[in-house]
Amino acid sequence: MLILSSRSDAAEWKFEPTLDVKESYTDNVRLAAAGAEKSDFVTQISPGISVVGTGPGLKFNLRYVMQNLAYASEKDKNRTTHQLTANTNAELLKNLFFLDGTASISQQNISAFGPQAVDNISITDNRTDVKSYSISPYLRHRFGSTASSELRYTRESVNTSKGGLLDSETDRILFSVDSGTAFRTLGWGLQYSDQKIDRSNANSIDLTTASGSLRYMVSEKFTLNTRMGYEKNNYISIGDKPQGVFWAAGFSWKPSDRTSLTTSAGHRFFGKTFSLAANHRARHSVWSVGYSEDITTTQSQFLLPAMVDTSSYLNHLWKTSIPDPIIRQQKVDAYIQDEGLATAFPQNFNIFTNRVFLQKSLQASVALTGANNTLLLSAFNTSRDAQTAQSVDSALLGTSNLSLDDRTRQSGVNALWNWRISPRTSVNTSAGYSRINSSPTGRKSNNKTVGLGLTRQFQPKLKGTIELRRQQQSTTESTGNFRENAINASLSMGF
Repeated sequence: MLILSSRSDAAEWKFEPTLDVKESYTDNVRLAAAGAEKSDFVTQISPGISVVGTGPGLKFNLRYVMQNLAYASEKDKNRTTHQLTANTNAELLKNLFFLDGTASISQQNISAFGPQAVDNISITDNRTDVKSYSISPYLRHRFGSTASSELRYTRESVNTSKGGLLDSETDRILFSVDSGTAFRTLGWGLQYSDQKIDRSNANSIDLTTASGSLRYMVSEKFTLNTRMGYEKNNYISIGDKPQGVFWAAGFSWKPSDRTSLTTSAGHRFFGKTFSLAANHRARHSVWSVGYSEDITTTQSQFLLPAMVDTSSYLNHLWKTSIPDPIIRQQKVDAYIQDEGLATAFPQNFNIFTNRVFLQKSLQASVALTGANNTLLLSAFNTSRDAQTAQSVDSALLGTSNLSLDDRTRQSGVNALWNWRISPRTSVNTSAGYSRINSSPTGRKSNNKTVGLGLTRQFQPKLKGTIELRRQQQSTTESTGNFRENAINASLSMGF
């Protein structure tokens, strides 16, 4: 579809092959308990490619890496892993037909109560491949100043190499109509959504919602919002019947282009609800706080960003100094690459479960930048309450651990600091702490990580990095306690 689009001809395409060579030493390659540690040297050779397409009506970004791991001692664990991130936004027919798409291949920890590997050199059964994609063509039409409409179809897929987590295929239809500028003071909207999740070897899940909304503009900066509708879900709930009338009311306040606040309170079939989205951008900082509540699944969460995105924050920070979005994104990408910054760090851990659950999530983040420093801070608190029966997780958790994910709570903080010592040399320091608790079983797990790295740009397309890392995990199960120290030395080349 992108190739057939006339927009692709006018786009500027950039292809860049890459090669990373890294040597690592770890004193606990299997993340084993005290007394059972084994050290190892690990060689990584990772060719990759970056493809960026920008132009009128088209944004395309793809990054693929083939990571080849060779162990000095654990030779039978030599393997190849794949990492892919890709996204696109395209206007296929001007002002009418559009396309959004994403694709991902990554390695994720399976259980929050097992060993938490921070990269792929650790040898653990608590890690697996996750592959997902989403493609969403849609039609958008404007009826003058009266209204605008959108009809969107989305196809999503999630599968893993862990047999206990069910693969899923999702089809979603979304139709919406919103008032135009003719209804400036009193706006309105109508929305309909029908979602079907097909899961391998399990009943499908249907989620249907129809609603209407009203917006009353009190002033240029302050708007009252309300929404009311009906939802019907077909999964067999262990609690309240998953359907009924819902409503929410709140306000939006936008005193400037740099500051916004949207909040609401209401009621759904599972009880009272609340939402919050607050953002503020100053000259050298970006602040955000968000709170949300929703019925969801593990598979759906894999299709959502659960990271503090370094690129997104730098985009906001440099919005005033570099107005052009294409040039700004190129500068951001180059800065992250040159400084050896992490592209993101996790806000919470997506627990592998086949159950439908109610998730309540609070997240807060801030990015600060100066002449030679960049600092990212984040904090999160997420609770998950299962809404369906335990039996669907028997192959994933085993019959003795079925209540482990009935009710969980995660909280944590993360920090990343980059200090540019000179035009070619920078230091990165990171630290993180997370805690998860399973209320029914009383199991708890605490994880701490600290890291220190030095990056040197030898040539425009050649850089070297030395990293030190220490991580520690303590749990109520003595077999889950471990410590690891590691050092990495790498060369990264572009062509």
